[in-house]
Amino acid sequence: MLEKVVNISPGTDYRKSSGNPKYYKKLGPHGYQKIHSNDYLSISPATSLLASLGWKLKKLNKHSEKLHLVFEIDGFEFETAVLPNELNHNPAVDYKVEKNFHGHLTEIFVSVSLKAPIGNKFVPGSKKKLETLFNFFEQFNAPGITKPNTITNKLTIDSFLSDYKKLLKEEFEYINACLIQFIEKYFSVEVNFYNTGREEGEVVVKSIEIR
Repeated sequence: MLEKVVNISPGTDYRKSSGNPKYYKKLGPHGYQKIHSNDYLSISPATSLLASLGWKLKKLNKHSEKLHLVFEIDGFEFETAVLPNELNHNPAVDYKVEKNFHGHLTEIFVSVSLKAPIGNKFVPGSKKKLETLFNFFEQFNAPGITKPNTITNKLTIDSFLSDYKKLLKEEFEYINACLIQFIEKYFSVEVNFYNTGREEGEVVVKSIEIR
């Protein structure tokens, strides 16, 4: 059974969460709950961090020590499930990344499953635009691409990925660093990486779905 479920609508604006104190009920040392028109929102340092980065948290399920998250950045929807105490042994995060392209006459949906290395932990700075990820996805919004289509062939995937590997890795290192900070604030723990000599690897795309 889910120990904690927080569902937050995509349109929620965390920056407005500092409004009238009468709408808040203290939950404990780490969080508050906003009560307004039957809409419940968990306010904490973790969700405040995502708000400061411009991320929209759409779903957060906690089952034991595992977090299942769905969040939106720059029009991309990310879905992942993370077990924090395994990150040192498996320093990478699996994502399903989705985006809709709305054209004048057509609408194209692209979903990419990938694994992204965490890299060296760093403190994320200001909001970062995902320009390389957008350019990578934009390839599939082209007249010559067969739709619907699911691509799993490694050589085909590598041909789409080759021009974007380095910068895509940097963008996902940023995303993973922000995600780790969120996890640390959510669980009130520090995620440590003891194996500093490990190979960081590249972003590995497993499949691409176009429809």
